[in-house]
Amino acid sequence: MKKIDLSLTVGELVNMYPELRDILAELGFDKILNPLALKVMGNIMTLPRGAEVKGVPFEKIVAALQEHGFTVEGYAGEDVRKAKLRSYIERLSQGESLETVRAEFVREFASVSALEIATAEQELIKSGVPMRQVQKLCDVHAAMFHGRTEAEVIKEECKEQAAEREDFTGHDLPAGHPVSLLRAENAGMEKVLAVITEQCEGRAPEPAAVVRALAALNGVRSHYAKKEELLMPLLYNYGVTGPSQVMWGVDDEIKKELGMLTRAVQEDEDNVIIYKGRIAALAQRTREMIYKEERILFPLCLRYFTLEEWKRVYRDFPEMGIAFVEEPAVWPEGEVWAAAELARVSEQEILAGRIQLPTGELTVKQLRAMMSLLPVDITFIDAEDKLRFFINEGNIFPRPKAALGRPVYDCHPPQIVPVVRNLLADFKAKKRDSLEVARYIMGKPVMVKYMAVYDDDARYIGTVEVVQDCSHILAKFPPRK
Repeated sequence: MKKIDLSLTVGELVNMYPELRDILAELGFDKILNPLALKVMGNIMTLPRGAEVKGVPFEKIVAALQEHGFTVEGYAGEDVRKAKLRSYIERLSQGESLETVRAEFVREFASVSALEIATAEQELIKSGVPMRQVQKLCDVHAAMFHGRTEAEVIKEECKEQAAEREDFTGHDLPAGHPVSLLRAENAGMEKVLAVITEQCEGRAPEPAAVVRALAALNGVRSHYAKKEELLMPLLYNYGVTGPSQVMWGVDDEIKKELGMLTRAVQEDEDNVIIYKGRIAALAQRTREMIYKEERILFPLCLRYFTLEEWKRVYRDFPEMGIAFVEEPAVWPEGEVWAAAELARVSEQEILAGRIQLPTGELTVKQLRAMMSLLPVDITFIDAEDKLRFFINEGNIFPRPKAALGRPVYDCHPPQIVPVVRNLLADFKAKKRDSLEVARYIMGKPVMVKYMAVYDDDARYIGTVEVVQDCSHILAKFPPRK
């Protein structure tokens, strides 16, 4: 009997059964017919991994192999497979040890893709499992690969990414394409993380070097903002919510820990010694998020987004800031589109004429110039809870143009969404008409005020959010004696 062991590479399987080459070629693995490609990719790619990369349903591959007389070891039917994955995830979320669950997993599965795990996470979220329970899996799910730890998976797969890049993305990407820019940021981030790891693992750290590296690592805020504000909401439109929601929650935890550690070491460099274990753990967790972006988030985006959507994402990149890259590449096609879009908007402004108000009139040009002088961020959300307008003159929170017309809930981390829903519900029910929040953000005193907007008939028509950095205001007040 001819048996397919899914733990073996494609190259090993073809050596055992040469007829597999033609079978797999017909299924879409056409590069397998190239001896060089088979030698390079065949020695690192398994069938499940290849199915994920090529976008071929694994069930289709199994059916074709069975039709040709092969028995596939370690494979369960799709429904059974999903049910088992779900059971493992539920057990982990309930506190069962990773080692216990992993041992059983390895016995049941010869291979599993990161995308399958992400899909199982999304199904758990839809079934009502609390986000925080599912979020824990983002740090452990890759550890289920053949009993390897996530760090081992990352180290091994980094070696194959360069050879796999063309098949993995589905096409060659220009250097300035949003995914290429995000990958360039990840490469720059890896250099910073390498310094932190070298300093905090295995020897006495040099405090000044760690302080500098942690300060540089804060660029991750810009990196995460781009994927959270530009990529994840678009995935929501395609019904892909689980991976994004889980990643966003972990991003927030990383940023919170990074902020605390950065403040601690800047206040006193001796704190580097005290916190070096936590600093090393933060670096590892950040590195694992890079892995998840490369192997889950980016492929999902490339699978779903249209060319125009990518151009919109590219247009908004400068607003969110570029991190870890000194000279970011330009995407000519995106630049042309952005310039045409700007010209179109400018033409609309000219045609719009004057705005009549009860106390006078203004041209669009005059109004825009006046608003550009306001040292605040202003956002307006309409009665349907969609973001309709913003200015970012205060430069507190980045806000991409792609957010316009988007439900406001897609612009916030998952754990904040219930708070936003309750606030807007109160405004609509007139239980309250404003809310002020004062807190420090990245060391700056920031005032955020939410105000309900009603028309002349007292009907709710939206909410305005005003955000202001109060640093210059506080500086003008002398200390009390």
